[in-house]
Amino acid sequence: MILKSPEKTPHLSHLEILQSRSHELEPERILAYGKELAGFLGESSLPYFIDLATLPSHQDLYGLRLPYNGHFFQMDSLLLFRTFLLILEAKHLKGKLYFNEANQLIQLKDSEEESIYDHPLIQAELQKQQLTSLLNQLGYPPIPIYTLVAFTHRKAHLSFHHEDMLPLQRLPFRLTELSKMFRDPILSIDQLRGLGKKLLSLHQDRKYDFITDFRSIRNGVFCPNCKPVLMKWYYGKWICRKCQFRDHQAHISALKDFYYLFGNMINNKQAKWFLQLDSVYTTSRMLNQLELPSTGGYKFRRYDLSPLIQKK
Repeated sequence: MILKSPEKTPHLSHLEILQSRSHELEPERILAYGKELAGFLGESSLPYFIDLATLPSHQDLYGLRLPYNGHFFQMDSLLLFRTFLLILEAKHLKGKLYFNEANQLIQLKDSEEESIYDHPLIQAELQKQQLTSLLNQLGYPPIPIYTLVAFTHRKAHLSFHHEDMLPLQRLPFRLTELSKMFRDPILSIDQLRGLGKKLLSLHQDRKYDFITDFRSIRNGVFCPNCKPVLMKWYYGKWICRKCQFRDHQAHISALKDFYYLFGNMINNKQAKWFLQLDSVYTTSRMLNQLELPSTGGYKFRRYDLSPLIQKK
């Protein structure tokens, strides 16, 4: 049972929207987007192969970010069994992969470009230590925690052999082996369910800095067919200036972009600018039709865009 599915984090959505809306994208944001996207793709590829394994009942949480001693630690995937817990680290890397003498993971791409990463199994072991301490603080009995690393990219060339660092296709077989290694139940069914719910309640998304310079962002409503071509509001509908596609609700997608770029609150003036509308009255009517929570009087009203995100 999946308690927390693989999904784009707010930070990934923020970086993704910047790719099309930023007038001048900084190199570090391009790199950050690539890293976050690879993490999401890696996590998203795990459930199918986990389902192929012959396993007892378990609860799965993806992208779990938990508090620990004033900081946070994040696990790509955590599988909860009555007999043991499994931390599963996903690495979505292509090219030749090997370890140097310093125990660093080296990625060599076709372009001969070399990248260096922390040892993924050591990463998972550090997460294990933090999770063990957290479970102790929560009053749970000691339970074995195992760590695995799955390389999820189909063009990953592993030039090493390790039973706990394996290509994705090997994952179902290794999971079945592990389930046979741990046979003695530590947690009751109720404890297992309670643990899953407790960890889920402790999850906190990573915070990021909102854009403060509105001039750095390209405003407007993008056509879903020929993005980033803009649409124009004309007699109650959005019309693409290129393909003539029509849509009555295209502004909702743009308002979601605003949410991830600038935060959850928006006023009439900001919405008029971002949607490129000609009239404050049209803007006000459009926002009111969405039935969003709002604060302030007519002139100073601010709308909360959060429900647009929660509906997805």
